[in-house]
Amino acid sequence: MSGAGAERTAAIAAQVETFVRDIIVPYEQDPRRDHHGAPTEELVDEMREKARAAGLMTPHILSDGGHLTQRETALVLQKSGLSPFGALALNTNAPDEGNMYLLGKVGSEEMKQRFLKPMIEGRARSAFFMTEPAEEGGAGSDPSMMQTTCRLDGNHWVINGRKAFITGALGAKVGIVMAKAPEVEHGSGACMFLVDLPDPAIRIEHVPNTIDNSMPGGHSTVAIENLRVPASQMLGEAGEGFQYAQIRLAPARLSHCMRWLGACIRCHEIATDYANRRQAFGKALIDHEGVGFMLADNLIDLKQCELMIDWCAGVLDSGSLGTAESSMAKVAVSEALMRVADRCVQVMGGTGVTDKTIVERVFREIRAFRIYDGPTEVHKWSLAKKIKRDWAKAQQ
Repeated sequence: MSGAGAERTAAIAAQVETFVRDIIVPYEQDPRRDHHGAPTEELVDEMREKARAAGLMTPHILSDGGHLTQRETALVLQKSGLSPFGALALNTNAPDEGNMYLLGKVGSEEMKQRFLKPMIEGRARSAFFMTEPAEEGGAGSDPSMMQTTCRLDGNHWVINGRKAFITGALGAKVGIVMAKAPEVEHGSGACMFLVDLPDPAIRIEHVPNTIDNSMPGGHSTVAIENLRVPASQMLGEAGEGFQYAQIRLAPARLSHCMRWLGACIRCHEIATDYANRRQAFGKALIDHEGVGFMLADNLIDLKQCELMIDWCAGVLDSGSLGTAESSMAKVAVSEALMRVADRCVQVMGGTGVTDKTIVERVFREIRAFRIYDGPTEVHKWSLAKKIKRDWAKAQQ
Protein backbone atom coordinates (compact mmCIF):
# COMPACT_ATOMS: atom_id res chain seq x y z
CA MET A 1 0.00 0.00 0.00
CA SER A 2 1.20 3.49 -0.79
CA GLY A 3 0.01 7.05 -1.23
CA ALA A 4 -3.53 8.23 -0.59
CA GLY A 5 -4.92 4.71 -0.42
CA ALA A 6 -2.53 3.78 2.37
CA GLU A 7 -3.40 6.93 4.32
CA ARG A 8 -7.12 6.28 3.91
CA THR A 9 -6.76 2.67 5.05
CA ALA A 10 -4.58 3.60 8.03
CA ALA A 11 -7.18 6.16 9.10
CA ILE A 12 -10.05 3.64 8.83
CA ALA A 13 -8.07 1.00 10.72
CA ALA A 14 -7.20 3.46 13.50
CA GLN A 15 -10.85 4.43 13.87
CA VAL A 16 -11.89 0.79 13.94
CA GLU A 17 -9.31 -0.06 16.60
CA THR A 18 -10.37 2.82 18.83
CA PHE A 19 -14.03 1.92 18.44
CA VAL A 20 -13.49 -1.76 19.24
CA ARG A 21 -11.25 -1.12 22.25
CA ASP A 22 -13.35 1.70 23.73
CA ILE A 23 -16.92 0.78 22.79
CA ILE A 24 -17.11 -2.94 22.02
CA VAL A 25 -14.71 -4.50 24.54
CA PRO A 26 -17.03 -3.60 27.48
CA TYR A 27 -19.78 -5.65 25.81
CA GLU A 28 -17.71 -8.83 26.20
CA GLN A 29 -19.16 -9.30 29.69
CA ASP A 30 -22.72 -8.42 28.66
CA PRO A 31 -25.08 -11.21 29.83
CA ARG A 32 -27.39 -10.98 26.81
CA ARG A 33 -26.58 -14.34 25.20
CA ASP A 34 -28.63 -17.12 23.62
CA HIS A 35 -28.77 -20.78 24.66
CA HIS A 36 -25.28 -21.53 23.38
CA GLY A 37 -23.57 -18.31 24.45
CA ALA A 38 -23.78 -16.20 21.29
CA PRO A 39 -24.92 -12.58 21.55
CA THR A 40 -28.67 -12.05 21.20
CA GLU A 41 -30.17 -10.10 18.33
CA GLU A 42 -30.88 -7.26 20.77
CA LEU A 43 -27.21 -7.06 21.70
CA VAL A 44 -26.09 -7.25 18.06
CA ASP A 45 -28.48 -4.47 17.05
CA GLU A 46 -27.30 -2.28 19.92
CA MET A 47 -23.64 -2.66 19.00
CA ARG A 48 -24.37 -2.08 15.33
CA GLU A 49 -26.26 1.12 16.06
CA LYS A 50 -23.14 2.41 17.79
CA ALA A 51 -21.00 1.40 14.82
CA ARG A 52 -23.44 3.11 12.49
CA ALA A 53 -23.40 6.27 14.59
CA ALA A 54 -19.60 6.25 14.46
CA GLY A 55 -19.67 5.95 10.66
CA LEU A 56 -17.95 2.57 10.81
CA MET A 57 -20.59 0.14 9.60
CA THR A 58 -19.00 -2.26 7.09
CA PRO A 59 -15.78 -0.20 6.99
CA HIS A 60 -14.08 -2.29 4.28
CA ILE A 61 -16.78 -1.30 1.77
CA LEU A 62 -16.59 2.39 0.90
CA SER A 63 -19.45 4.86 0.65
CA ASP A 64 -19.29 4.82 -3.16
CA GLY A 65 -19.72 1.03 -3.18
CA GLY A 66 -16.05 0.34 -3.81
CA HIS A 67 -14.22 -2.37 -1.88
CA LEU A 68 -10.85 -1.99 -0.19
CA THR A 69 -8.13 -4.15 -1.69
CA GLN A 70 -7.44 -7.42 0.10
CA ARG A 71 -4.27 -5.96 1.59
CA GLU A 72 -6.20 -2.94 2.85
CA THR A 73 -9.03 -5.14 4.09
CA ALA A 74 -6.49 -7.20 6.04
CA LEU A 75 -5.54 -4.27 8.21
CA VAL A 76 -9.14 -3.18 8.85
CA LEU A 77 -10.45 -6.70 9.59
CA GLN A 78 -7.52 -7.40 11.91
CA LYS A 79 -8.48 -4.37 13.98
CA SER A 80 -12.15 -5.39 13.96
CA GLY A 81 -11.09 -8.77 15.37
CA LEU A 82 -9.50 -7.29 18.50
CA SER A 83 -12.71 -8.34 20.25
CA PRO A 84 -14.78 -11.45 19.46
CA PHE A 85 -17.70 -9.00 19.15
CA GLY A 86 -15.83 -6.44 17.05
CA ALA A 87 -16.37 -8.00 13.64
CA LEU A 88 -20.00 -8.65 14.50
CA ALA A 89 -20.60 -5.04 15.53
CA LEU A 90 -18.83 -3.64 12.46
CA ASN A 91 -20.40 -6.08 9.97
CA THR A 92 -17.08 -7.63 8.97
CA ASN A 93 -18.03 -11.02 10.41
CA ALA A 94 -18.51 -14.40 8.75
CA PRO A 95 -20.56 -15.48 6.89
CA ASP A 96 -21.79 -12.01 5.93
CA GLU A 97 -18.43 -10.63 4.85
CA GLY A 98 -17.86 -13.51 2.43
CA ASN A 99 -21.43 -13.40 1.17
CA MET A 100 -21.18 -9.67 0.49
CA TYR A 101 -17.95 -10.23 -1.41
CA LEU A 102 -19.56 -12.93 -3.57
CA LEU A 103 -22.64 -10.84 -4.34
CA GLY A 104 -20.45 -7.88 -5.21
CA LYS A 105 -18.55 -10.03 -7.72
CA VAL A 106 -21.33 -12.16 -9.24
CA GLY A 107 -24.69 -10.56 -8.43
CA SER A 108 -26.73 -8.54 -10.92
CA GLU A 109 -27.54 -4.90 -10.19
CA GLU A 110 -31.05 -5.92 -9.19
CA MET A 111 -29.66 -8.50 -6.76
CA LYS A 112 -27.27 -5.97 -5.29
CA GLN A 113 -30.08 -3.54 -4.60
CA ARG A 114 -32.46 -6.13 -3.19
CA PHE A 115 -30.09 -8.40 -1.24
CA LEU A 116 -26.65 -6.81 -0.95
CA LYS A 117 -27.63 -3.28 0.05
CA PRO A 118 -29.35 -4.23 3.35
CA MET A 119 -26.42 -6.52 4.13
CA ILE A 120 -23.89 -3.72 3.66
CA GLU A 121 -26.05 -1.47 5.81
CA GLY A 122 -25.88 -4.07 8.58
CA ARG A 123 -29.66 -4.47 8.63
CA ALA A 124 -29.76 -8.03 7.32
CA ARG A 125 -27.69 -11.04 8.32
CA SER A 126 -27.11 -13.81 5.80
CA ALA A 127 -26.35 -17.53 5.62
CA PHE A 128 -24.51 -19.70 3.07
CA PHE A 129 -26.23 -23.07 2.58
CA MET A 130 -23.58 -25.45 1.25
CA THR A 131 -22.51 -28.06 3.85
CA GLU A 132 -24.71 -31.15 4.30
CA PRO A 133 -25.12 -33.79 7.03
CA ALA A 134 -22.11 -36.14 7.14
CA GLU A 135 -24.22 -39.08 8.27
CA GLU A 136 -26.12 -38.86 4.98
CA GLY A 137 -22.97 -38.73 2.86
CA GLY A 138 -23.57 -35.12 1.94
CA ALA A 139 -21.19 -32.37 0.91
CA GLY A 140 -18.62 -31.15 3.41
CA SER A 141 -14.99 -30.57 2.54
CA ASP A 142 -15.80 -32.33 -0.75
CA PRO A 143 -18.56 -30.19 -2.33
CA SER A 144 -18.89 -32.61 -5.26
CA MET A 145 -20.79 -34.91 -2.88
CA MET A 146 -23.67 -32.44 -2.77
CA GLN A 147 -27.05 -34.17 -2.57
CA THR A 148 -29.35 -31.16 -2.45
CA THR A 149 -31.09 -30.98 -5.83
CA CYS A 150 -32.77 -28.31 -7.90
CA ARG A 151 -34.99 -28.75 -10.93
CA LEU A 152 -36.56 -26.24 -13.25
CA ASP A 153 -40.36 -26.00 -13.09
CA GLY A 154 -41.65 -23.29 -15.41
CA ASN A 155 -39.97 -20.04 -14.38
CA HIS A 156 -39.06 -21.36 -10.92
CA TRP A 157 -36.43 -23.72 -9.56
CA VAL A 158 -37.57 -26.26 -6.97
CA ILE A 159 -34.97 -27.17 -4.35
CA ASN A 160 -34.94 -30.16 -1.97
CA GLY A 161 -32.32 -31.40 0.48
CA ARG A 162 -30.81 -31.02 3.92
CA LYS A 163 -27.99 -28.78 5.06
CA ALA A 164 -25.85 -28.85 8.20
CA PHE A 165 -23.65 -26.42 10.14
CA ILE A 166 -25.26 -23.46 8.40
CA THR A 167 -23.83 -20.52 10.31
CA GLY A 168 -26.31 -17.81 11.18
CA ALA A 169 -29.33 -19.43 9.49
CA LEU A 170 -31.45 -18.75 12.55
CA GLY A 171 -32.32 -15.07 12.29
CA ALA A 172 -30.87 -14.52 8.80
CA LYS A 173 -32.78 -12.48 6.23
CA VAL A 174 -30.77 -13.45 3.14
CA GLY A 175 -29.76 -16.96 2.11
CA ILE A 176 -27.42 -18.26 -0.60
CA VAL A 177 -28.45 -21.85 -1.33
CA MET A 178 -26.32 -24.33 -3.28
CA ALA A 179 -27.90 -27.28 -5.09
CA LYS A 180 -27.14 -29.55 -8.05
CA ALA A 181 -29.21 -29.73 -11.21
CA PRO A 182 -28.78 -33.14 -12.88
CA GLU A 183 -30.11 -31.86 -16.17
CA VAL A 184 -27.52 -29.06 -16.47
CA GLU A 185 -24.92 -30.38 -18.88
CA HIS A 186 -22.17 -27.76 -18.66
CA GLY A 187 -20.05 -27.03 -15.62
CA SER A 188 -20.51 -29.15 -12.53
CA GLY A 189 -24.30 -28.86 -12.41
CA ALA A 190 -24.05 -26.89 -9.19
CA CYS A 191 -26.21 -23.79 -8.90
CA MET A 192 -26.55 -20.93 -6.43
CA PHE A 193 -29.76 -19.17 -5.50
CA LEU A 194 -30.58 -16.05 -3.52
CA VAL A 195 -33.57 -16.39 -1.20
CA ASP A 196 -35.42 -14.23 1.27
CA LEU A 197 -35.46 -15.60 4.80
CA PRO A 198 -37.27 -16.86 6.72
CA ASP A 199 -39.11 -19.10 4.28
CA PRO A 200 -41.52 -21.89 5.35
CA ALA A 201 -39.81 -24.26 2.90
CA ILE A 202 -36.52 -23.85 4.80
CA ARG A 203 -37.02 -25.42 8.21
CA ILE A 204 -34.43 -25.30 10.97
CA GLU A 205 -34.36 -28.73 12.57
CA HIS A 206 -31.68 -28.28 15.17
CA VAL A 207 -29.10 -25.76 16.41
CA PRO A 208 -26.37 -27.71 18.22
CA ASN A 209 -24.21 -26.37 20.99
CA THR A 210 -20.68 -26.04 19.61
CA ILE A 211 -17.24 -25.22 20.96
CA ASP A 212 -17.45 -21.74 19.40
CA ASN A 213 -20.22 -19.28 20.18
CA SER A 214 -19.40 -15.88 18.72
CA MET A 215 -21.79 -16.10 15.77
CA PRO A 216 -25.49 -15.27 16.22
CA GLY A 217 -27.83 -18.04 15.14
CA GLY A 218 -25.29 -20.80 15.73
CA HIS A 219 -24.71 -23.53 13.12
CA SER A 220 -28.08 -25.00 12.15
CA THR A 221 -29.18 -28.26 10.59
CA VAL A 222 -31.78 -27.32 7.99
CA ALA A 223 -34.37 -29.16 5.89
CA ILE A 224 -35.26 -27.67 2.49
CA GLU A 225 -38.57 -29.01 1.22
CA ASN A 226 -39.91 -27.92 -2.18
CA LEU A 227 -38.40 -24.47 -1.98
CA ARG A 228 -39.55 -22.52 -5.03
CA VAL A 229 -37.14 -19.83 -6.21
CA PRO A 230 -37.77 -17.59 -9.22
CA ALA A 231 -35.34 -18.25 -12.04
CA SER A 232 -34.30 -14.60 -11.83
CA GLN A 233 -32.83 -15.32 -8.38
CA MET A 234 -30.22 -17.77 -9.62
CA LEU A 235 -26.84 -16.26 -8.78
CA GLY A 236 -24.75 -16.27 -11.94
CA GLU A 237 -25.05 -19.12 -14.44
CA ALA A 238 -26.43 -22.63 -14.00
CA GLY A 239 -23.71 -25.22 -13.49
CA GLU A 240 -21.09 -22.74 -12.28
CA GLY A 241 -21.88 -22.94 -8.57
CA PHE A 242 -18.61 -24.56 -7.53
CA GLN A 243 -16.65 -21.91 -9.42
CA TYR A 244 -18.58 -19.18 -7.60
CA ALA A 245 -17.97 -20.96 -4.31
CA GLN A 246 -14.24 -20.63 -4.90
CA ILE A 247 -14.66 -16.93 -5.66
CA ARG A 248 -16.22 -16.65 -2.21
CA LEU A 249 -14.15 -19.14 -0.23
CA ALA A 250 -10.62 -18.10 -1.20
CA PRO A 251 -10.88 -14.55 0.21
CA ALA A 252 -13.25 -15.71 2.98
CA ARG A 253 -10.59 -18.09 4.32
CA LEU A 254 -8.17 -15.20 4.38
CA SER A 255 -10.72 -12.95 6.10
CA HIS A 256 -11.00 -15.50 8.91
CA CYS A 257 -7.22 -15.30 9.27
CA MET A 258 -7.37 -11.51 9.43
CA ARG A 259 -10.03 -11.38 12.14
CA TRP A 260 -8.57 -14.10 14.34
CA LEU A 261 -5.11 -12.58 14.07
CA GLY A 262 -6.61 -9.50 15.72
CA ALA A 263 -8.18 -11.63 18.45
CA CYS A 264 -4.90 -13.40 19.19
CA ILE A 265 -2.97 -10.12 19.26
CA ARG A 266 -5.36 -9.02 22.00
CA CYS A 267 -4.95 -12.34 23.86
CA HIS A 268 -1.19 -11.88 23.69
CA GLU A 269 -1.58 -8.40 25.16
CA ILE A 270 -3.65 -9.80 28.02
CA ALA A 271 -1.23 -12.65 28.70
CA THR A 272 1.74 -10.26 28.57
CA ASP A 273 0.11 -7.94 31.06
CA TYR A 274 -0.64 -10.89 33.34
CA ALA A 275 2.92 -12.24 33.10
CA ASN A 276 4.39 -8.86 34.00
CA ARG A 277 2.11 -8.29 36.99
CA ARG A 278 1.93 -11.80 38.44
CA GLN A 279 4.68 -12.75 40.89
CA ALA A 280 5.83 -16.31 41.53
CA PHE A 281 8.96 -17.70 43.16
CA GLY A 282 10.26 -14.24 43.94
CA LYS A 283 9.95 -12.60 40.53
CA ALA A 284 7.52 -11.68 37.78
CA LEU A 285 6.28 -14.61 35.68
CA ILE A 286 7.82 -13.11 32.53
CA ASP A 287 11.27 -13.37 34.14
CA HIS A 288 10.90 -17.15 34.24
CA GLU A 289 12.23 -18.47 30.94
CA GLY A 290 9.40 -20.98 30.61
CA VAL A 291 6.91 -18.10 30.48
CA GLY A 292 9.01 -15.47 28.74
CA PHE A 293 9.92 -17.88 25.96
CA MET A 294 6.24 -18.70 25.34
CA LEU A 295 5.50 -15.00 24.88
CA ALA A 296 8.52 -14.69 22.59
CA ASP A 297 7.20 -17.59 20.51
CA ASN A 298 3.86 -15.81 20.35
CA LEU A 299 5.51 -12.72 18.94
CA ILE A 300 7.21 -14.80 16.24
CA ASP A 301 4.01 -16.65 15.29
CA LEU A 302 1.96 -13.44 15.19
CA LYS A 303 4.45 -11.76 12.85
CA GLN A 304 4.58 -14.80 10.58
CA CYS A 305 0.77 -14.79 10.42
CA GLU A 306 0.79 -11.12 9.48
CA LEU A 307 3.30 -11.73 6.70
CA MET A 308 1.44 -14.78 5.38
CA ILE A 309 -1.83 -12.84 5.26
CA ASP A 310 -0.19 -9.91 3.47
CA TRP A 311 1.39 -12.25 0.90
CA CYS A 312 -1.86 -14.08 0.17
CA ALA A 313 -3.80 -10.79 0.02
CA GLY A 314 -1.31 -9.54 -2.56
CA VAL A 315 -1.91 -12.62 -4.70
CA LEU A 316 -5.68 -12.07 -4.58
CA ASP A 317 -5.21 -8.37 -5.39
CA SER A 318 -3.23 -9.38 -8.49
CA GLY A 319 -6.40 -10.92 -9.92
CA SER A 320 -5.53 -14.55 -9.22
CA LEU A 321 -8.20 -16.80 -7.78
CA GLY A 322 -5.63 -17.66 -5.12
CA THR A 323 -7.05 -21.02 -4.05
CA ALA A 324 -3.65 -22.61 -3.36
CA GLU A 325 -2.38 -19.50 -1.64
CA SER A 326 -5.48 -19.19 0.53
CA SER A 327 -5.14 -22.86 1.47
CA MET A 328 -1.55 -22.25 2.56
CA ALA A 329 -2.59 -19.19 4.54
CA LYS A 330 -5.51 -21.01 6.17
CA VAL A 331 -3.24 -23.85 7.32
CA ALA A 332 -0.32 -21.72 8.45
CA VAL A 333 -2.35 -19.05 10.21
CA SER A 334 -4.92 -21.26 11.90
CA GLU A 335 -2.24 -23.60 13.25
CA ALA A 336 -0.02 -20.72 14.40
CA LEU A 337 -2.89 -18.90 16.08
CA MET A 338 -3.88 -22.11 17.84
CA ARG A 339 -0.38 -22.18 19.31
CA VAL A 340 -0.64 -18.53 20.34
CA ALA A 341 -4.03 -18.95 22.03
CA ASP A 342 -2.86 -22.11 23.78
CA ARG A 343 0.25 -20.39 25.12
CA CYS A 344 -1.84 -17.46 26.38
CA VAL A 345 -4.04 -19.86 28.35
CA GLN A 346 -0.94 -21.61 29.71
CA VAL A 347 0.79 -18.38 30.74
CA MET A 348 -2.29 -17.28 32.67
CA GLY A 349 -2.77 -20.62 34.42
CA GLY A 350 -6.09 -20.95 36.22
CA THR A 351 -7.19 -17.48 35.15
CA GLY A 352 -6.65 -18.49 31.53
CA VAL A 353 -9.37 -21.13 31.61
CA THR A 354 -12.01 -18.84 33.12
CA ASP A 355 -14.27 -16.30 31.43
CA LYS A 356 -12.61 -13.48 33.36
CA THR A 357 -10.88 -12.48 30.09
CA ILE A 358 -11.48 -13.29 26.42
CA VAL A 359 -8.48 -15.63 26.30
CA GLU A 360 -10.48 -18.78 27.05
CA ARG A 361 -13.14 -17.82 24.53
CA VAL A 362 -10.68 -17.08 21.76
CA PHE A 363 -8.95 -20.42 22.43
CA ARG A 364 -12.27 -22.19 21.75
CA GLU A 365 -13.01 -20.08 18.69
CA ILE A 366 -9.58 -20.73 17.16
CA ARG A 367 -10.03 -24.47 17.68
CA ALA A 368 -13.18 -24.26 15.58
CA PHE A 369 -11.39 -22.03 13.04
CA ARG A 370 -9.03 -24.91 12.29
CA ILE A 371 -12.03 -26.83 10.93
CA TYR A 372 -14.41 -24.43 9.22
CA ASP A 373 -13.73 -23.29 5.66
CA GLY A 374 -11.80 -26.53 5.30
CA PRO A 375 -9.77 -28.35 7.96
CA THR A 376 -5.99 -28.31 7.82
CA GLU A 377 -5.77 -31.83 6.43
CA VAL A 378 -8.04 -31.10 3.46
CA HIS A 379 -6.01 -28.05 2.49
CA LYS A 380 -2.76 -30.02 2.75
CA TRP A 381 -4.27 -32.76 0.59
CA SER A 382 -5.32 -30.17 -1.99
CA LEU A 383 -1.82 -28.69 -1.97
CA ALA A 384 -0.27 -32.14 -2.36
CA LYS A 385 -2.41 -32.72 -5.45
CA LYS A 386 -1.21 -29.39 -6.85
CA ILE A 387 2.40 -30.39 -6.20
CA LYS A 388 1.83 -33.61 -8.15
CA ARG A 389 0.12 -31.77 -11.03
CA ASP A 390 2.91 -29.19 -11.22
CA TRP A 391 5.53 -31.95 -11.21
CA ALA A 392 3.76 -33.83 -14.00
CA LYS A 393 3.50 -30.65 -16.06
CA ALA A 394 7.21 -29.97 -15.58
CA GLN A 395 8.02 -33.42 -16.98
CA GLN A 396 6.27 -32.74 -20.28
